[in-house]
Amino acid sequence: MAKGAAKQTAKTKGELRRRRLYRAILGGVTLWAIFAFWDQSGAMKEKKTELGVLLDRLEEAQAEHDAYRSEVTRLEDPEYIEQKVRKDYGMTRPGDKVFGTPSEE
Repeated sequence: MAKGAAKQTAKTKGELRRRRLYRAILGGVTLWAIFAFWDQSGAMKEKKTELGVLLDRLEEAQAEHDAYRSEVTRLEDPEYIEQKVRKDYGMTRPGDKVFGTPSEE
């Protein structure tokens, strides 16, 4: 009976070692998964912030594009072109009287 008891303890010791090894491996994999998840969640927060900034820039660019498109449409009107030339370049038609303020020198 002594031999049978020795085999039992040896088998039990081997099982205990294997269980410890499995637990250690499982613990290591679990820690790795937790750290990977933590790192990925931080990266996702950064990307969401960057996405918000880029969407704001996109809205600004679209508004600017719409303004330019409107300007191009208005430039097809001869009256608008005349107004713009008079305002921006100070041009007049022949026979117009120009009233201005004296310039300070």
